[in-house]
This record gives sequence, structure tokens and C-alpha cells, in this order.
Amino acid sequence: MRILITGGAGFLGQHAAMRAIQAGHHVVLYDRAAAAVAGAEAIVGDIADRGALVSTMGGHGIDAAVHLATLLTDASAADPVEATRINCVGTAALLEAARVAGLARVVYASSQAALGMTVQAPGDDAPLRPATVYGATKAFGEHLAQAYGDLAPDMTLIGLRFGWVYGPFRDRGWREVQQVIEGFARGRGIVRWPDCAEPIDWTYADDAADAILAALAAPQPTAPVFNVCGDRRRIAEAVAYLGQRFPDIRAVAYPARFPVSAWDFRADGLARELGFTPAVKMEDGIDRLIGWLAENADVDGASERL
Repeated sequence: MRILITGGAGFLGQHAAMRAIQAGHHVVLYDRAAAAVAGAEAIVGDIADRGALVSTMGGHGIDAAVHLATLLTDASAADPVEATRINCVGTAALLEAARVAGLARVVYASSQAALGMTVQAPGDDAPLRPATVYGATKAFGEHLAQAYGDLAPDMTLIGLRFGWVYGPFRDRGWREVQQVIEGFARGRGIVRWPDCAEPIDWTYADDAADAILAALAAPQPTAPVFNVCGDRRRIAEAVAYLGQRFPDIRAVAYPARFPVSAWDFRADGLARELGFTPAVKMEDGIDRLIGWLAENADVDGASERL
């Protein structure tokens, strides 16, 4: 399969590209920043440039697109107009380009932020009640993609709602917990960590990328969007595990509280319809990230890039 990945220079884009190449696919990365993933072609372009997207899809014989280009939570709050341009207009440009180019499938990244705060753990079909600018743009993307089901009936569109994804190359978005792991791994002496009673979602980047590949390969699903979540665990458990690995590091807690509904959601449809179950437990993910940090200690900005 010939796959176009928007946001290909980003955190999740790089992981999706690497997993797709390992699976034998031809990958073209599209991003406003130059992307460098071994074995992939790279195109520098604006996600809101529909003409450039059509040209890229046609010129490279693209079969399917993975839409990951986005402005994240804090950046969206700081500049709602730019967030709307990238996250809303960009998604519209990508979907229209895919329709014009005759793509068979588009897999796009949504977010748990599109659901907002809910009383009970939301499933795939939960109503969208975003509470942030970022969440609102992601909710828009879901609604628009579902509308394209009528405009392009021969094109399969699948949305994946991610929670917190961690791993190598993450330098934007919510990073407090990843910074705790990095602090232990880099021997910072004293590491401050957010102590909250609520468990959080630990989705390792490899699992997130594999969920994308599963969505690309699955038969026509009956649902338009699927929640993606990994191991749901407390941060205190991670700190205890890190303390065993790095006993010389002093961990200092500070009080924190995250809304339970921000992390507690159901992902039943992921296994049922896409045949995918996340495999990386929290301890394994921490070990993988620490191993990568050790192997790339001499790389400028190791795990400090998106």
C-alpha cells in the first residue's frame, strides 16, 4: 500500500511511518517541517493547501492517507485562529483532496478531548462535548469526516481517538509524566512528579502506531470512530517502578488532580471491529523509552522533538 502521512515529521507521524515501513508499505510524509524517517519520502507542505495535497496524492500514487497533522492543546488555546486553520481547514483540505484523488481509505487522529468531561467512562459512540479549543477542532473533524461518508461513499474514513501517548520523539502536548521518566533515566538527582489519585491512560507510541495500521487494514467497520487506550495506571505506580530501577534518584511528589473522565474511557470497538488490542504495559513502555534514551544520548534533542 502507498500511504500518505500528514504530520509526518511529528511524534506520532514518525512512529506510524516506521511501523508502516516495517510492514512493507511505501510511505510519503507530508509536513510543514522537513521529515526524516529512513525509507520514507518527504514532502514539505501546508496542510491547508488542498492543491498541494491533491498533487502529492496523484503524483505519488497514494492509496490511503493517515491524517495526523494538528496543533495541540496549549498551542490551540494560545492561537484559536491558527488552530482552526490547521485542525479544521486542514482536515477539510485533506478529506477533499482524498476524495478528488480517489483514495480508498483515510485514517485520521481525533482525541479524547473531543468528548470533553463526562460522568461515566465514554464509549466510541459517546456524544461530543469538547471543553477546549483543541477538543472543539477535533470534534469538528469527526463531524466533517462523517459527512464525507455521503460525499465520498467509496472512501472509508476511520477516526481514532487517542488519549495520552508517550515514547521517543515526544516534545509537545502534555509531557509532565514523560518528563518524570526522562528525569530518572538521565540521572537528574531530584525528580518532581504529579501525585494524583486517578489512574491515567498509558498508550505507548508503538501501540498507537499499530492501531493506525490496524485501521488501514481492517474490513469496513460499522462505527466511524474508535477510542484508543492502553494501560490505565496511577502515576505513583510508575514512580515506584522507576525508583526500583534508579534507587539513587530522589522522587518528590507535588499534589495534582486530573479529571477522572479525561482518562477513563472504553475502547471495546478497537478489538471487536479493528482486531487490535494494545500490547504494551506501562512497565514495558517505560523500559522501551529508557532504552531509547540510553541509545540516543548523543543525539541532539533526543526525545525533545515532536
